[in-house]
Amino acid sequence: MLLSNLTYEQFQSINEDSSFWERKMIGIIQQENIPEGSLTRFSYGSNIVYSYNGELVIKLYPSYFKDEFEREIEVLKNIENDITFVEIPKIHSVGAYEGWDYLIMSELEGSLLIDLWDQLTFEEKIECSTDLGKVIREFHSISNDSFKTIDVDWQSFIKNQYLTVVDKQIKANLPQKFLNTLEEYLEESCINYHPTLRLLTGEYTPFNLLFNKDNDNWKLTGVIDFADCFLGDPEYDLLGPILFMFNGNKELTTSFLLSYGYRKEELNDYLRKKLMTYTLLHRFSNIEYYISRNPEANNCDSFEDLSRQLFNF
Repeated sequence: MLLSNLTYEQFQSINEDSSFWERKMIGIIQQENIPEGSLTRFSYGSNIVYSYNGELVIKLYPSYFKDEFEREIEVLKNIENDITFVEIPKIHSVGAYEGWDYLIMSELEGSLLIDLWDQLTFEEKIECSTDLGKVIREFHSISNDSFKTIDVDWQSFIKNQYLTVVDKQIKANLPQKFLNTLEEYLEESCINYHPTLRLLTGEYTPFNLLFNKDNDNWKLTGVIDFADCFLGDPEYDLLGPILFMFNGNKELTTSFLLSYGYRKEELNDYLRKKLMTYTLLHRFSNIEYYISRNPEANNCDSFEDLSRQLFNF
């Protein structure tokens, strides 16, 4: 079956059919005049992504996700000379196959943090949190003048998130005890509608951070996946590490924020309220999951208490 004939439902149903996707990858390799080699599928992510000989990554974008392809290409082209703290993939070639776009890029060495986090020593986690603060700060220092595709109009985006937050949180299974006070808790004054726009990945999570051993210690060395990038308030981008990894640990959260550039006196209730607000308005918000990662949060009955657990600094 041609890729162009696949409906979204059909794509979902054959997503795990490795033989089907390997045939498509071989077709792309032949189209690119790349010698045949070993193909290994990556297990994480919603797109079809393969490693070629451990040297290149081939990422296939369904036609109904064309915006992801355009965003990733634009970001990789514009940041290749601006990021120095970690490695990012370099574009090898781009093209189309059977009506779907593909990107071939360099494969970065390392292990994903999702496979390592529970094995790290606390000292390694502290170093990770500190390095992440510096890395995100570097991404946020990039000029946004060249970005066109990823400019989603932050003001309209976050306003819509605010106006539809109740429906979205109902769909996200927000516990009833919080749903009852959601509108009362949210204050529009905590939303920055006119920030200095910065490059946001929204994806500083264990699924997109690569680590390598350095003198027997695991160290952050690479960042991947820029398909969800857009421009907006930089504080919106700080949620991933705090909610997916630090899980209420005060030392990790504090070292991360200080490394990013906050002063101690800025780690206050206002920042906590703003971060909690953006957590509720985030396009992938999942309060139920964040609570499951933080046992102490199970005992919270109000957003004020929950924010102190999730954003413990």
